[in-house]
Amino acid sequence: MKKMSLFVVLMVIGALVLTACGASPAQPSGGGAPAPGVGTAQPTAKSNPNNAQPTPTAAAPTKTAAAPKSTDASSGNVELQDVTEGLASLDSYQSTFVMSFEGKDKDGKPVASNLAFEEAYQKNPPAKRTKYSGLGTSSTTANLADNTTEIIEVGGKSYFMLGTTCTSSDSSEAPTATSNFSPSGVMGGVKSSQLIGTENINGVSAKHYALDVASLVTLGAYANAKGEAWIADQGNFVVKYTFEATGQNALFGGSDGSEGTIKWNYEVTSINQPVNIVAPDKCGNAAEDIPMMADATDKFASGGMSTYTTASALKDVIDFYTKGMKDNGWSPKDDSLVQDAFATMSFTKDNRTVSIMLNFDPDKKTTSVVITEQK
Repeated sequence: MKKMSLFVVLMVIGALVLTACGASPAQPSGGGAPAPGVGTAQPTAKSNPNNAQPTPTAAAPTKTAAAPKSTDASSGNVELQDVTEGLASLDSYQSTFVMSFEGKDKDGKPVASNLAFEEAYQKNPPAKRTKYSGLGTSSTTANLADNTTEIIEVGGKSYFMLGTTCTSSDSSEAPTATSNFSPSGVMGGVKSSQLIGTENINGVSAKHYALDVASLVTLGAYANAKGEAWIADQGNFVVKYTFEATGQNALFGGSDGSEGTIKWNYEVTSINQPVNIVAPDKCGNAAEDIPMMADATDKFASGGMSTYTTASALKDVIDFYTKGMKDNGWSPKDDSLVQDAFATMSFTKDNRTVSIMLNFDPDKKTTSVVITEQK
């Protein structure tokens, strides 16, 4: 079931990005090497094939940020292959990346589109929150559809929220500073054309560059394109990036003939400052008065359904729920079914009904448990 949750995550994120783009992945904006495509976002939580008891682990070692390919302060030459390069050197950060378009369609009616990515990360204890929101098209930015997807990785678990639906699963790996969605997928790398000066941006000393944006005209017949970037003196990561141009709505369905102003704004904030990343309340887990085996592994929950695997024999699991549910005030129903490797049990309490389905795997010597609650 955990693999299913990750599949859902990938499908939803892919749908969000593809719908937003409405075109093939952009060429690198700064003339650097092509970055991964826009639709390659992936949650860092991974399945636990060995059914090992998951525990929060220290963040995996990350490579030291690579220096720019070339730096010449006097001429303003600097090049980074990845906009998020260097974030792994930070203890914590928050970042935002907003792509927006505002203009008119082929009939002269006003149209606006917006897609925002927000991310928060801390290295110790490892935790991460990624939020995708604001995808939509409207006559004004104020009326854009608000479709929000959020992924939280904390405490050895991964939580995925889409609207009012929340699922959770065990995670055998700690989150890393690698962005779930890299702006480089849209921007490409960063290539400067002029050093403007040194400024303090979000508490970080950074060099301010005007960018070489010549390759951006391939994205959608852009005109009047201009870009700026602020790159940290320590860590070589982009603290802030802005791009603005006029032309076709290439990233939000350019085939509809709409034209106007497109803007990209990327910024890293709260650098090495405390961030608050906590697990969501009541994210699909079974209610507190529904017990779970102490050796439960491979746990997954969504809505009113919870699943897990136990190394206990089928009879032991049946005995556990017969006693445990009674101790928590549940009354058994008369529709229980027990076979050699399969069993179903039902319980009622007040206006609630719980069904428990058990399936024993003789090869793995494990019992899978599926708990469904109806109110």
